[in-house]
Amino acid sequence: MEVVITDLENPRGVGIDREGALLIAEAGYGEDAEAPILRTGRLTRFLDLNGDGDFLDPGEAERWLDNLYSFNSVNKYETGRDEVSGATDVLVHEDGRVLLSLDGGIDQSGGTFILFELDGDGTLLREIDQNSNMTGIGFAPDQRSVYATQSTHNSLIEIGLENGDVRHIVTFEDLYSGQQAVPAGLGVDPTTGDVLVALFSGVAKAEGEACRFVPEAMCDGRYLPLIPTDAKVVRVDPATGSVTDEVTGLTAAVDVAADSEGNVFTVEMAADHAQLFHLGVDLFLADLPALHGGYIRFSGRVTMYPASGGDPRVLAEGLDQPTNITVAPDGALYVSTGQGTPGRPIPGPQGRTEIVGEVLRITGYK
Repeated sequence: MEVVITDLENPRGVGIDREGALLIAEAGYGEDAEAPILRTGRLTRFLDLNGDGDFLDPGEAERWLDNLYSFNSVNKYETGRDEVSGATDVLVHEDGRVLLSLDGGIDQSGGTFILFELDGDGTLLREIDQNSNMTGIGFAPDQRSVYATQSTHNSLIEIGLENGDVRHIVTFEDLYSGQQAVPAGLGVDPTTGDVLVALFSGVAKAEGEACRFVPEAMCDGRYLPLIPTDAKVVRVDPATGSVTDEVTGLTAAVDVAADSEGNVFTVEMAADHAQLFHLGVDLFLADLPALHGGYIRFSGRVTMYPASGGDPRVLAEGLDQPTNITVAPDGALYVSTGQGTPGRPIPGPQGRTEIVGEVLRITGYK
C-alpha cells in the first residue's frame, strides 16, 4: 500500500480516465458557505506527466470544477459527528465523459443534489438535478444509465443518461437492530451485472439487541450512532429489485467494489462510534482538543472477498476513516481516507495528529 496523493480536502470518489489520470472528487472543508466563491468542494484531474511518481510538477494537477457545495453534518444536521459532504463520487464513461455526484445538503428551501456531466476535457456539459443525495454511483453494463444510492431515501435508483429519467429499483429494509439501512457506496459486479450496495446502518435506539455492544447503563433508549457488525453489503438484481445478503457482520460499511473476476472489496470506515461533538462546535479552532468526533479514528479497513469463495483477506487496516474505493483497469485499488474537517486535531496511533486527506493505492494482493 502506498500514498498516491496527500493534503487533499476530504477526498471521495476516484475515477481513472483513458490516459491513466486520476479524477478526484473532494468534499472540501465543510464550511457550509452561502457565497459560492467561499465553497471548497472540487473536482481535480491528476496526471503524472513526467513519470516521477508524484503530481507536483507544473500542469500535473488540473482543476475541472471548483467552489462546489461543502457542509458538515455536525452542525447542519445536529449529528455531533464530524462528517463532511459535498462532491461524492466519480465515473469515467468509455467515451471519455465524466460524471460527478454532488450532495449540496438540505435546507428550508429544499435540497441540492446534482449529477454533473463533463466531456473528456473537463468542460461542463449539463447538470442533472435529483431529489436526493447520490452517495454512490456506478454505470449499468451498457453505460447508458447510472445506478445511484440515495441515503436520504434508503433506496437504489437508475438514472438514464439520454434524458435523465429516473427508475426506482428498491427501497432497503431496516437492519438488524431496527436502524435505517443508509445505503452508502455501490459497485457493479462486471461478471453478473448485479449492483453491490454497502449499507452503512443508521442510528439505532438503545434497546433490545441494539444494546449488546454498550454498557447496561446506556441501554436507556438513547440513540447510538451505529451498532458494530450490523452493517452489510447486499447484492441487488437491478431488473427485479431482489436483494440478497453478500457480506454480513460489517461495521460502518461505506463502499464496495468488484473486479473483473468477481472478487468483492469492502470498505469499513471505522470500528465503532466515539466522542460526539456538542451543537455549535467550531471545528476550525486551533486549540480544539484531539477528539475522534463521531467515529474511532484509524480503525478503518479494506477487505477482499474472493470470487472463489475462499476466506476473506484484510488488505489494509488501521486506516483513518476511509470513504471510497475504486478498482482501476489494471486491478489496482484506490482508497480515499481522512474524512472530517481538514487539519482538525485527532487521536492517532502515536498520539495527537491531524486529519489529512489522502488517496492510497493497493497492489499485489492477488
